[in-house]
Amino acid sequence: MQHPAVRRRGRFADGLVRFLVPVVLGLVLSAMIAPVSRSDDSEALLARFETMVRYNLDNSKVVPSAQLDSLATAWTAAPLGDRVAAWARWFLARGDVRYLYGRDPGGYVAEGRLCQDFATDCVLFMCRTTELARSASAREAVQFAFGTRFYGAAVERAVREDGRVDFDDPAHLEYSEEMIQSGVWGADVTAACGAALRDTVGSSHAPADTVRFLPTAGIDYAKLQNGDIVWFIGDETVSGAIEQRREGTMIHHLGILARDGDRVMLIHPAARPLPRVYERTGLVEVPLETYLSRVSRFKGILVTRLQEF
Repeated sequence: MQHPAVRRRGRFADGLVRFLVPVVLGLVLSAMIAPVSRSDDSEALLARFETMVRYNLDNSKVVPSAQLDSLATAWTAAPLGDRVAAWARWFLARGDVRYLYGRDPGGYVAEGRLCQDFATDCVLFMCRTTELARSASAREAVQFAFGTRFYGAAVERAVREDGRVDFDDPAHLEYSEEMIQSGVWGADVTAACGAALRDTVGSSHAPADTVRFLPTAGIDYAKLQNGDIVWFIGDETVSGAIEQRREGTMIHHLGILARDGDRVMLIHPAARPLPRVYERTGLVEVPLETYLSRVSRFKGILVTRLQEF
């Protein structure tokens, strides 16, 4: 699935992950705001950044901060992957998270939001759960969201005066291939999770033979872990898929993995029902093996795994 932004320029710096330990607002801004020459300019940018943070906290679109802070504290000692899976399961258990593509009316891109908990698509859900898992509070998660999704962006350009972010800003990643290549959303562990093959077709953002994936029959489910991010590779033999690759991306969907004993469960925002598996849209859970056997437009998966700082 194509990321909802429409442009991308440049690459993330190699040392990005070391930059992104959640910190207080002033330190976050020192890494993200372009240099300014006057203190009044700096104060104005700090105020705009704070407006952006407030726009994404304690409103009808998100879970109250006090509740998120309590959960973050309760799970702080758990390994990172377990924290990611715990957040995904917690949102699933709420039962009130519907599917809404980010660029559709009311979607997070259309509204300029970093956080939108009750109406989400696959990219936002992955970002939100991983940001919460790597933060100590709801406020920190908003700061972390801007620092990763808009790394290097000038606040005066990427954040509007009303606190909305501009997803068309060149600093914002557009395609899933670029998100994976950045390393921000984990190390690529695909080859360690089964019999990987090279994609021989490529896409507009990943040349042929540069992406390794696990065909459905080649997945070693025992090697998949809590909190792994799974990126679904489109089957180029399906009608229209080649054109989609040439114009955009080979990755058509993504979700979070959570282990249930020997079973590996996929938690993801479903845009449509899967008959006899789940009959509704929105945030759902399904065995990964079942999902892959039932959805013919995917030929396999790529897996990334977040690392502790």
